[in-house]
Amino acid sequence: MDFQPLVIKIGGSVLENLDPSFFRECGQLMKQGYHPVVIHGGGPEITRVQKRLGLAARFIDGLRVTDDEGLKVVEMVLAGRINKSLTTCFHAAGAVAVGISGVDGALLEVGPKDPALGWVGEVTAVRPQLLHSLWKSGWIPIVASLGVDRSGNRYNVNADTAAGAIARELAAERLILVTDVQGIWRREANSRKLLSRITPGEVREMIRSGEITGGMIPKVKAALTGLETATRGVLITDGRIPGCLNGEAGTWIVKEATTDDIVPHLSAK
Repeated sequence: MDFQPLVIKIGGSVLENLDPSFFRECGQLMKQGYHPVVIHGGGPEITRVQKRLGLAARFIDGLRVTDDEGLKVVEMVLAGRINKSLTTCFHAAGAVAVGISGVDGALLEVGPKDPALGWVGEVTAVRPQLLHSLWKSGWIPIVASLGVDRSGNRYNVNADTAAGAIARELAAERLILVTDVQGIWRREANSRKLLSRITPGEVREMIRSGEITGGMIPKVKAALTGLETATRGVLITDGRIPGCLNGEAGTWIVKEATTDDIVPHLSAK
C-alpha cells in the first residue's frame, strides 16, 4: 500500500478551542489518500491537575520538569482524558480514529534528555510499524506524547519534539503544528508582522536574538527536524480558525531554496 504520511501536532493550549471543522478535515484527508497521524500534548490540563493535587509546575526552556509524581499526572492526563476525548471527537465527526501513546509498540523510544528535567525523554528511535498497521485498517492514529526506554521506563516527551521525530522517520512531506497562535511574528519598529514564510536560517537567528522564546523554541526546533524530509514545508497554524489544515493561514517554514509557488494547498497532491 502506498502511504502518504501527514503528521499533525495539536498543542495542549488549543485542544479545548479547536474549530469543529478540524476533525472533519482530518477525515477528508484520509479519503483523499493522505495518511494522517495526530500527535497531541496537554500542558495546560496537566498544570491544572498538578495544582489540584498540590504539585508545582516548573519549566526549563519551555520543557516541563517531570518528577515521579509529575509523571503519574502526565500519563493520566495525556494517555487518559485528553487522548480519549480527542478520539471521541474524531468519531463524532465521522472520522475513524484509534487513541494510542508513544509507549504502544515502542513507537517512541527515548532516553533521558537532561537530569534536571527528570522523566523527560529525548527521542532516540521511532518505530512506525503500529502506525502503518492502523493506516492499513483505515484508522487515524491519535498519539499521546509519551515514550519508553529500552528498560521499560516511561517518559514525558514534548509533543512538538515527538511530532518532528515522527515526521522525519516517516519522511512525511508535510508537518503541521496546530496551536493557539497565528504563526511566527517578527518585530518591526513599533509593531509586529505575521510571517507567511520563513527559512531555517531566519528561525535560528530569531532564537538567538530572543524574538522566539519559551514554549515556541521546542516548537520551531521540531519544525526544523521535520523539515529535513518535509519537502512541502512545515506549517505553524491556528487551530481555532476554520480550514486551518489547508495551508492558507499561518507561517510556513521552508528550506532556503524553496520558491514561492512550491507550497500548495493541502488538498493538492
